[in-house]
Amino acid sequence: MLSEILSAFSTEDPDNLRNVLNRVAESVDAEVAAIICERSIDWCIGLSEEDQQLLLEELSKQPSDITIRSGTLRTCWAPMGPRDLLFVGRLGERFDLEERSLLRAMARSIELSIKMLTAISSERSARKNALFQATHDALTGLPNRRMVLERLQATIDHLSADSSLLTAVLFIDIDRFKWINDAYGHSAGDQLLIHVSHVLKQVVRHDDLVGRLSGDEFIVITRTGHQDDASQLASRIITAIRQPLKVAGSELSHTVSIGISFAHVGDSPSTLLENADMAMYQAKALGRGRQASFHSTMRLQAQQRLSLEEALSNAVQNGEIKTFLQPIFRLADETLTGFEALVRWQHPQLGLLMPDAFLEQAEDSGLIQEIDMCVFASACAAIARWQQIHGLSNLRLSSNLSARSLADPRVKGHIKEILESTGINPTSVYLEITETTLVEDVESTVITINALRDLDLRLAIDDFGTGYSSLLYLKRFPVGVLKIDRSFVSGLGRNSEDEVIATTILSLAKALELEVVAEGVENEHQLGRMRELGCDYGQGYWFGRPITIEATDVALIEPLR
Repeated sequence: MLSEILSAFSTEDPDNLRNVLNRVAESVDAEVAAIICERSIDWCIGLSEEDQQLLLEELSKQPSDITIRSGTLRTCWAPMGPRDLLFVGRLGERFDLEERSLLRAMARSIELSIKMLTAISSERSARKNALFQATHDALTGLPNRRMVLERLQATIDHLSADSSLLTAVLFIDIDRFKWINDAYGHSAGDQLLIHVSHVLKQVVRHDDLVGRLSGDEFIVITRTGHQDDASQLASRIITAIRQPLKVAGSELSHTVSIGISFAHVGDSPSTLLENADMAMYQAKALGRGRQASFHSTMRLQAQQRLSLEEALSNAVQNGEIKTFLQPIFRLADETLTGFEALVRWQHPQLGLLMPDAFLEQAEDSGLIQEIDMCVFASACAAIARWQQIHGLSNLRLSSNLSARSLADPRVKGHIKEILESTGINPTSVYLEITETTLVEDVESTVITINALRDLDLRLAIDDFGTGYSSLLYLKRFPVGVLKIDRSFVSGLGRNSEDEVIATTILSLAKALELEVVAEGVENEHQLGRMRELGCDYGQGYWFGRPITIEATDVALIEPLR
């Protein structure tokens, strides 16, 4: 009989005690059986809820008879450890000595079986948790790199047996994630990572795998009939993640870039990830918030990009980063008012490189911050020296500040140190940021710019008119100057839309009492038209090309001798 009771326990279903209670009741021809744990009934057969409450009320007395609706219930109370009980009751004869001994033996057996099953369950749960932790990301709960690689290997192994479907790998990277961490803190970054993981799971199909590789890098593995299906999935992901998210009390607009690679027989999981990673960098190069599919030429581009990053790092250390200055003139009388500081790279083999050749790589690698400060420091030193010369004391300096530098909370300290060490008049310094940077993360930008304003600096908005929604934010920033993008200036007299935009910007600036600089003035017609429209200043090849500080020094000083 005891072996029958023990066999009722299932290691697959440790809670299956109802079957056990039925066997116990059948063994002594009883109608009622219950397991009472810590003064509450865990399992019961044969008693209504009202009778169960009556049983608990009689628990301290443990009487030999209990009256229920059906009649007088003859009882047997068998201990299961120090606090738990097996209760058995029947209508009819009392339990004899042999039956009571049997029930007590059953109670001890049930107690031991429950302990054994509890231990087995705990061990299984521990193994399950250990396996989950080894194969899943702690923050998002998504499969980690280890599990992603295992799934990819299994998928590749299956390709030779079933070629009816394509296996696509989508490598997803959050754009400018480091800046979000710098601006709002790591808890906000974690919040964004969790949000992205939820969005990905909502967008993909049930059979697709969503994983987190590391940092802000996610992966989706999907099987599809056509390559276009993977591209459409990437588009849906980009659209869904682009929706604004409330982070640290601020509404944050964020994007992801996605690279796509397709598995082939003989590929390795690491190769697939590398290919998708390279395609993702191509997507970023297209302007972020985009997607790109891998092709073989990307591997060469990746090698060139790595080589460029290493060379650029050496360039910063070796003094190859040069500051060039382009003059800015007052249009009313064409007098020199100041300079914009521009960066060039004096490459030892390739010669003088323009910003388009290396700034994007500088931004991606984080070197842009060091370059920003290098250019700013040398320009401040030059302008400060010239401000000491009679007739040049009012010279102004405009210097670009990248979005990455703007997001760095240490930027105020760096700029303050440069201002103090060079002795330049801070009120003559304008920091230029692009219009897109201005509106991309408004709350963080407000904090940084207000901190910089304490240094008596002013703000200039570069490439104005090429971004979006700037008009809503102009009054929130200490803006002193708007710079009309060269694309609108070059269209004067040829494109009516460019003229309308230039006119609108000038009217807006006048209403807000802001100064305006026209960029890219290259001929007399553009100069005359901007002057007619009431533009304050201009820069461009008409006035002078960017030249080195040394050449600028000669051009300034020679006329004064």
